[in-house]
Formats: sequence, structure tokens, C-alpha cells
Amino acid sequence: VVYGLLTSQSDEVVLYFASHTIVSKLQAGQLPPDLTACRPQLLSCLARFRSGPAAVRRQLVIAMVDCQLWRPAAEDTQWLKDTLSQLSDNEAMMCLLELLAAIPEEAANRKVMVGAERRASFAASMLIHSNMVLEALCKAAQASEATAIPAVRACARWLHLQHADPSLRAQKKAAASGGRFTAPLMRQGLPENPLILRAAQVIAGIGTSQAASLELCRSCAELLSEAMALTNEVAGPSAQLLLQIIEGVVTGSRQVFSLREAQLSAWLESDCELTNTLSVLGRLLSELGGPFVRFVVLQENNVPAVLNDLSTLAQHFVRLRHTDLARCGLDFWYQGLAVHLGAEAIEEDPFDEEGSSGQAWGGNRDP
Repeated sequence: VVYGLLTSQSDEVVLYFASHTIVSKLQAGQLPPDLTACRPQLLSCLARFRSGPAAVRRQLVIAMVDCQLWRPAAEDTQWLKDTLSQLSDNEAMMCLLELLAAIPEEAANRKVMVGAERRASFAASMLIHSNMVLEALCKAAQASEATAIPAVRACARWLHLQHADPSLRAQKKAAASGGRFTAPLMRQGLPENPLILRAAQVIAGIGTSQAASLELCRSCAELLSEAMALTNEVAGPSAQLLLQIIEGVVTGSRQVFSLREAQLSAWLESDCELTNTLSVLGRLLSELGGPFVRFVVLQENNVPAVLNDLSTLAQHFVRLRHTDLARCGLDFWYQGLAVHLGAEAIEEDPFDEEGSSGQAWGGNRDP
């Protein structure tokens, strides 16, 4: 009945109801009699709505991932390759980007009532192809800013999926008592990834005449934030990544502060262009306190000069007359102090079936 609505109706409300119903039933384990036929049917519907409505397309993409979660783990690799191939043409670009964003989300979505073992096997199967996925996202991002934004967002979610790696999870548990952790992807050249480099350039370009849109800046900040979360080391590739981000934040902030110096001496409005721009930079600044202290402690005699600029920037943020922005500066120093005292907060493992409850992926999503 639902499939019939998707192939015969044109009213967006009806179409959304039908697509959302499919997702709800798949997540609850109410499977169709022939699950094998579900995937080609979904692909057929997706071909019809590849240009929109976006909400319907999004539900169909989620349904495709949820459908695969109920299939045998041995089919995961071929499913991913076949689906990427079928969505590789330019007309299906948005479908591809939404699929690559949905895979990490659904892998951690507890609303899908599959067992913990199946969830782990699906995540492991997807992680094997991380480099292939990142390459596809890099190509998609080059097309236009319209595709760059969802590509960057999907990349951020794929980096978040790295926390499902058993070796990284073990390292992070050891880090709770003073150990170090770095995701394998970091050692495989993540700092040189074109999307990471572009994100750092976008942040560094804030405040210039060639600045990217606020939406792209926010997406780039999210990506860089996820990249930083993959390590607590300040050597090798980790140091390379962190210094790229620090230089971008310092450069972008310096440009904004120099151009808007007069405005920054007064109380800032809650929702204006300047506040929204500074909030992007402030988000990253607030997460750099820990790396700042680690650099200072571990490289005492060879501290990168940009760290002096970073500490000065944190002081500037504290003085801003805006509660949330000033808090970004305070969070920088608070995080640094926590690292120095060995009192870092232990983050909940989003892929720990026993220690987590509800949806593992942060943020509000439908469904």
C-alpha cells in the first residue's frame, strides 16, 4: 500500500507520510514479506524523487540503510559498492550525499531494533571503506557550494563513525587514565584530505571579501571538530591537523576582529551576522584548550608560535560582550586546566551498547 502511494501520488504530505511509514516499520523490525525486493523498490522510488521533495528523498535514503541493517552482514560490502555505483551520476548526487550521511547515523541509531552484534558488524563493514567514501565526498564537494555543504556534513558524520572502531574504543578507554589515542584514519593521511584542507581554508577565509556562506562555515567547523575528536595526541599527523585548524581559527578571527573592532566594544546582538560568524570561530576555539596545553607541556622548548596567538585570541573572546561568545573563551581555558590537572571529562562512548541509551548520534533528526 505504501509503495503504491509513492509511485502514484504527487502530494508532498502524502509522499512524506508514506516514506516515513516505511522507515518506522523497518526500524521497528516490521519487515516486508520479501526483504530482498525492498532495496530495488526503494531505489526505484528514490529515482523518482532524486530532485525532491528533499524530505521524502531523505526518508527513502534512511529506509535503504535500515533495510540493509536487517540483511546478512556478508552482504554489506557489496551493498555499499552497488549503491554508490547506482547513485554515481550527477543527477543522483544529492541522493548519494544523503546516503553517505545516513549510513553513520543509522549505524548508531538505537531506534533500529537490530541486535548489538549486527550493529557492530555493519559499522565495521562500513569502516573498511572509509577511504573510498571520503574520496567520493571530495569529488562531490568540488561540483558546487550546493553539493559542498552536504558533502562536508557527510564527511563529518563519517569521521564520527570512526569511534565505532574497536581499536580506537580500546585506546579511548585507556586514555581515561592518562593514555593517548589516535584513530587509524588519522595515520592514513587525514590531515592531507582535500575536504579537511578546504575546511581549514574556509575557516581562515572568514572575514574576507571571499568568505564562504555562513552555512558552509558552520559545516566546516563541524567537520574540523569531528577530526579533532579522533585524537588527543599532539605529535605526527595529529599535530599537523591541529596546527592547520589553529592557524585557520587564528587567521579568521584576526580578520574579523580587525574589521569590526568598533562593534566589538559594545554589546552584541544575539542573532546578527557578526555574532553568527564569531560563534563559528568560537566553537572551534572552545575545543582547542586541551591541545593548547598538551603542545605547551610536551613541546616546552619548541612551542609553535601560533599558540601565542591562540591564547591571545581566547582572552579576546572572554572580553566579548556576549554571553555565549565569552563562554567560548572561558571553555578554552577550562578545558586546558582540566587537561593540566588530569581531570578531563570522560565522554560517553556512542557505540557502547551497555553504557549508552537512546540515539547515539548527537543532534535532532527525523525520525
